[in-house]
Amino acid sequence: MGKLTASGGYVELKFGPQWKYIAICRAFLQNFLAVSVDDAKKSDTIAMAASELLENGVKYASNDGTVIRVAVTAEEDPKISVRVTNSATAQQAAELKEIFRKVMSGDPLQTYMELMRQAAVREDGKSQLGLARIRYETNARMHLEVSDDNEITIGLDV
Repeated sequence: MGKLTASGGYVELKFGPQWKYIAICRAFLQNFLAVSVDDAKKSDTIAMAASELLENGVKYASNDGTVIRVAVTAEEDPKISVRVTNSATAQQAAELKEIFRKVMSGDPLQTYMELMRQAAVREDGKSQLGLARIRYETNARMHLEVSDDNEITIGLDV
């Protein structure tokens, strides 16, 4: 792979908690990253990660909606940051903190494989694999912030 270059810039989108908007946002972000980052594979991977984060945002969103901000720095070694923010209930925030704790423990591949094994036998229809997939496939630095009023921000830096 050649040297990664970027033109820099950012985009911020806000939408109501509806599943139908996720595919549209992903396509838009793929195009934004394609013109901002000179690495198609990296652009596609980041768009996938953003899509997974948006799915979480819609799952846990209140009527306030979901906000995603993607920024690309124009440096010799460019950085891409993705932030998805939404409001949740206290119970949803607590559940997400526990999922995030599991995802961030141990080796990314081993954690992802273990969570896939657990998902295969779950009876509630939830896979809870999105964050583990992001961690494994992007090799990004991930973080979770939960405010006192249960506003959740999940971020990744690549």
